[in-house]
Amino acid sequence: GTDGAVLDTENYVPPRGNVSSWGDSYGNRVDRFLAGTAYVDGARPSIIMARGYYTRAVIAAWDFRNGQLTHRWTFDSNAQSNRSAWEGKGNHQLSVADVDGDGRDEIIYGSMAIDDNGRGLWQNNTHHGDALHVGDFIPSRPGLEVFKPSEWTNEVTHWMGDARTGQILWSAPSCGCDNGRAVAADIWAGNPGAEAWSASVGGLRSATTGGQVAARKPGSINFVIWWDGDAQRELLNGTTIDKYGPNGDTRLLTGSGVASNNGTKSTPALQADILGDWREEVIWRTSDSRALRIYSTTEPTSIRRPSLMEDRQYREAVAWQNTAYNQPPHPSFATP
Repeated sequence: GTDGAVLDTENYVPPRGNVSSWGDSYGNRVDRFLAGTAYVDGARPSIIMARGYYTRAVIAAWDFRNGQLTHRWTFDSNAQSNRSAWEGKGNHQLSVADVDGDGRDEIIYGSMAIDDNGRGLWQNNTHHGDALHVGDFIPSRPGLEVFKPSEWTNEVTHWMGDARTGQILWSAPSCGCDNGRAVAADIWAGNPGAEAWSASVGGLRSATTGGQVAARKPGSINFVIWWDGDAQRELLNGTTIDKYGPNGDTRLLTGSGVASNNGTKSTPALQADILGDWREEVIWRTSDSRALRIYSTTEPTSIRRPSLMEDRQYREAVAWQNTAYNQPPHPSFATP
């Protein structure tokens, strides 16, 4: 970190190999990469590097110990006995969480999960999508949940599932379309627990049942952020932060002289609880891309809560946030 010198290097796993074996002949699907960190041994972080998600998917875990990189394990969909069941499951992002409660992290790779030992934990017969959220969205049931939309036109439009087993708890019927955006988070105090919404399904939905709890869904389907002083999250989109309401969103902040990233994705440079009071800061680049600005809330709060960065799942989410299609970080716990 002091001088940028290379400490160790290893060949990427897996190599490109035969480009067309990944699903096309022009280098698109072979060069889809994801990365993160995970405590797969429950004690120390490992490096997670991945390649491919439209067809073949390969996920490798590496340790960096005493100045050396060592390979821990590799999951390869091609190496599975029922290979076709594990193909095409990846998303434009991954998530990391201890989904089975054993103290060791799993990799949630879209519509499948890889156990801490590199073996497939589950896949639920759905496929690739553009958004992924993992958290305790249903406080009344044990464990974590996964919420994601589907790009496949003949599948359910979006689904909420058990993060430990992949079992779909509820879903929306197929829209016959690519449902490109979806979010799950507690954004409205008028409904117990979290809410969920997506681009191709009307209304704001209960994360617990999938039923509609408000006819009007939020004006954005992007990031969510703890910004004001209450327990619910707010809507972060582009360079604005809004408060959801069933009759309309309320603007809380418009960043001046700053810009979001990734074109139509309109994502921040980073969102995280940097200052440690459990509300989150947002980092945007200046409009001329010459500097970064950190924005923090000025709203007081009566809620006392540890820094979100004390939560391992949240801290790992901050680490993987900027891979491919950026997603907001979620902690492992539900907020009261």
